Amino acid sequence: MKAKIAEQQAAAMETAKKAAEKDKMLKEHKLYNEQDFIRFYYSYYAPLLKLRQAHFDEMAKWPAMDKAEQSDSLKKLTNLANQTLKALDEEVPLPTSPLLVQAHGNFTNSVRAYLDSMEQVRSDQNSNALTPAAIASRMTLFQNSWLLGQELFYHSAAIWESAYVVNSPFPKALPENVSTSQWKQFPFHYRNYVSASLMSAGKEWKSYSPEDLTARIDKLLTSQEAQSIGVKDIQAAVRLLEATDAIHPGDFLQLSGKLYSRLQAPEIPLYK
Repeated sequence: MKAKIAEQQAAAMETAKKAAEKDKMLKEHKLYNEQDFIRFYYSYYAPLLKLRQAHFDEMAKWPAMDKAEQSDSLKKLTNLANQTLKALDEEVPLPTSPLLVQAHGNFTNSVRAYLDSMEQVRSDQNSNALTPAAIASRMTLFQNSWLLGQELFYHSAAIWESAYVVNSPFPKALPENVSTSQWKQFPFHYRNYVSASLMSAGKEWKSYSPEDLTARIDKLLTSQEAQSIGVKDIQAAVRLLEATDAIHPGDFLQLSGKLYSRLQAPEIPLYK
């Protein structure tokens, strides 16, 4: 009798759990409307990406510039950052997407920190010729705020995916270590969220985006190289990719046709 009661209780708990998960999914269907992603991208994210690209473009040319050209370069980046901040200060309704609202706040703080750091860089540049590494070292607060905003953005896309694509909840917390077998089971946008969190944890503010890192990881895991050197977890895969300078801006778009032929994603230019 006791065993039967325990079995009934376990069944009732499982039913309640499934009902709670279903209710959670129904509530999430009211959140992260695709229109919010479109508004966020065109109003905020596109200007941010333009600033990031300009910064890395200028740093790539930096060693070949003379002192006057470097001064002009810093002025150009400062002006663009001010334009970006102006775009971020525009009020854009994101009624169904609380994480996008948080991402916007962090990106705004990030660009403000960029402008503060640039003041210091321009002052120091007057007396010392700074290297790109020295400039980056003065921008820690900017980079950390950017990476957190980026992580929140990709977290929101993973929630969209869980509600509208796979129709099941994802893990409540990111795993500390992700095995390659776990990674392969994750849906695409959740993998991007993991990639963004790894970039945050490693303080890796780069010219590429999390989906570029995801695509390179996915390509690596389908190769003989990963098998031959025994890559067992994603952290090891990322270390290998970074050590070989294998991740570049645009990798996702270049590889998506081969890796993600049936990808479902919000209708924004990141994924097409």
